[in-house]
This record gives sequence, C-alpha cells and structure tokens, in this order.
Amino acid sequence: MVRYLGFAALPAVLLAALIPVRADTAADAYGAMGIKAADVLSGSVVAARVLPGEAKQVVAMVTYFTGKKDDASAVDVRLEVFRKDGNALVEVYSRDFGNENGGFVGRGDLELLDLDGDGVSEIVVSYDQLSNPLVQRRSGEVIVHEPSGFRVAWTGDLEYDATRAARDVPQDRRDRFVRKLDPGATIRTHGITLFMTKKVIAVAGERLPEPKEVKETFPLRPAPAP
Repeated sequence: MVRYLGFAALPAVLLAALIPVRADTAADAYGAMGIKAADVLSGSVVAARVLPGEAKQVVAMVTYFTGKKDDASAVDVRLEVFRKDGNALVEVYSRDFGNENGGFVGRGDLELLDLDGDGVSEIVVSYDQLSNPLVQRRSGEVIVHEPSGFRVAWTGDLEYDATRAARDVPQDRRDRFVRKLDPGATIRTHGITLFMTKKVIAVAGERLPEPKEVKETFPLRPAPAP
C-alpha cells in the first residue's frame, strides 16, 4: 500500500493521484521488474499522472528478496515508472536504491503528491538504510519531472538517530531528529519551495529538555521567468 510520511489531512488535490492499481497490473509491474510476486516483502503500485499529458503512468516502489545470500544485498528496494503501450509496460525511469547505497536497504515507501498544482504528481520515496545497526536512518527523496526528464530535487534523512553509536559516529553527528514534508506550505509556493518541519530530539548525543521544531525550506523548482 501507499504509506504517508506524516501527511495528516492532505488536501483533496494532493490525494487525487493515489489510485492503487488492480492486482493483475501489480503483477505485471513485478514481472516487468523481473521480480517474482512470492519474493515481494512490500510493494506500492499506483496509477497516476507523473508525466505531462492525460495518460496515467504506473509507478512501483518494491521491497523484495533478491535471492542473494549476503546480508548487504539479500533485500533490495527499487522504484520504477512505466508508461503503458497496449498491454505492455515500458520503463520510463528506474532507481535501484540497494545498488546506489551498497546494499543494506529496506522498507521502501511511495507517495505521489501534486506539490505545484499542475495536475502532475511529484514522486516522494523513502527507505531504511541499515548498514549500521546502531544508527536508525530513513532516507527520502522528492523527484520532479522537467522537460529533460526526472530529477531528484531533494534528498536527505527523514528519520535519524545516532545517539547509541558512541564508537562509530563522531559526537557532533550523534543527533536524533524526524523530518516531515509540509505539502500545504509547498503548494502555496506553486512548488517552487519545498517546506519541511524538522523535530530535533537530541544533539551531539545529548537529549534536549524539549524537542525543538525547526522550519526548513529547500529549492524545489526554479521560479518561472517573468
């Protein structure tokens, strides 16, 4: 299923893209990715407009057993965007997060959100990074489509807790925080600025008396020419 990363009470315009596909289409997506349905740990397969035009694409974020025996690559997380060509699914965009991170990934999730109000959804993905068992880390990306193709507009940690990793992580990086997107504030800028709320719980290994919330902004798209 499609999970939500703290997106409470999303406006209807943002939810309109979240249309789970039929079971046979999900099976077709797994097949096009070369993944056996029996190996799927979790999968989000959604029909939505992520490219300009009236047609909907099929977007799949799949966590699955690879069949490999080593701990690093036994589980992988992949993202695929397909367009339909008759009964066939044709790959448009592909990411292999296990390969990109040297393995040790898991629990991939997908959200499709129209953050600029143009009727085309941006792709928001998240997944666990598990290389250090003492560090809880969940990474995320916001992927936008431009005339040149898909582009990663933002990447960073949505959850991070290194407070237990006294030997492996320098003290100034032993923080703990949770970061959430603010889609309402983002859409009010027509998708030019990405807004996030970062709740800081610990800094340099020391827990704060009270969690501190920080409003963050990041460039998402260039402003249109006047």
